Amino acid sequence: MRARLALLVAAVVAYALAAWAVAPGFYDGIAPPQPYRWVSPPPQFRGSNQQPLSGHQSVKVGTNGKTDPATVFTQDGQAAISFTPGAFVTPPDHAPVSIDIKPQPVFPDPGGIHLSTNVYCVTATSTLAAGQQLLVTLQYSDQLPAPSSMYAYQGSGPWQNIGNTGSAAPFYLSARSSTLGCFSAGYPADAGQTAQGARVSGGQAVPIIVALAILVVVLAGIPLAVIRRRSGGDGEDEG
Repeated sequence: MRARLALLVAAVVAYALAAWAVAPGFYDGIAPPQPYRWVSPPPQFRGSNQQPLSGHQSVKVGTNGKTDPATVFTQDGQAAISFTPGAFVTPPDHAPVSIDIKPQPVFPDPGGIHLSTNVYCVTATSTLAAGQQLLVTLQYSDQLPAPSSMYAYQGSGPWQNIGNTGSAAPFYLSARSSTLGCFSAGYPADAGQTAQGARVSGGQAVPIIVALAILVVVLAGIPLAVIRRRSGGDGEDEG
């Protein structure tokens, strides 16, 4: 039993040290993102704001007659869509499907929704196939309240809440959509969120605290394991 405990502790320590020493490192993904690019920036960001970028990609039709899977994203990485094989209706001539993602400066009044991101419109030269969905992912600013849901509209509206599937990356929110259209992340205007709450929920402090807590627990366990091992060895010698 003691041998197994010592082996487990050694493996955990070796992993922690390797993660700490080898690029991209133990804290990969914790660094703050680049400043958010706004179409129409809030007052505090106007002095340093850069305009957001668009995205374009042509998706080929495979030998099986279905459109290929792909992820299409804007050049600044603030918006992206992902889809599986056959997500789009195959054009009659099997020509590639052209997809564009563009930040939208004009959009319908969101009413009781506070939009936390730019509005991005997704267009394509073919429609989504029946039963298919897109995974829409939007980045949001780490300096403002975090959005709770993705919202979408087609044409002149109205806006619809399409939910939130979460995201593995900090400061990103994803949701599935069964239609093309325009998307933004936000929260109900009466939700009472604050900028201070955004910084906490943004994930800056929590991952660092968790990582340090894990390291402390691992390192604290080493002397205990050594003492137990020595005690066990002394007992065996006396016997």
